[in-house]
Amino acid sequence: MSYQQPQLSGPLQRETDSSDRESLISGHEHGGKSSQSAAVFNVVNSVIGSGIIGLPYSMKQAGFPLGILLLFLVSYITDFSLVLLIKGGALSGTDSYQSLVNKTFGFPGYLLLSTLQFMYPFIDYQGNATKEHLVF
Repeated sequence: MSYQQPQLSGPLQRETDSSDRESLISGHEHGGKSSQSAAVFNVVNSVIGSGIIGLPYSMKQAGFPLGILLLFLVSYITDFSLVLLIKGGALSGTDSYQSLVNKTFGFPGYLLLSTLQFMYPFIDYQGNATKEHLVF
């Protein structure tokens, strides 16, 4: 048994069709371009948002002194890895992470990276959905 959408008739259908058509057309007038600063803001917003959610839980699990130490250690490792990625991109003449992996590890590495990047949201969702990670 499948769900069937009710059919509209008369003037209501024409109004809905024309308003839907106008909203679809007007959405393409902007060209979908955003500035680099807006893209950076979105990435920073995402990272800070997930950090604010996960930080109290990790501090509770590790304890405050060890949690602070681990926080500084992980931030240093993250900073160092970003510096290495930027230097590697500059040396190889690439401007994206995917092209850097392709140039470094070849096409098999690129396929592995693409597969892992595709699977990450599904794996992350399953990990966050377990009862152990829910804090009430």
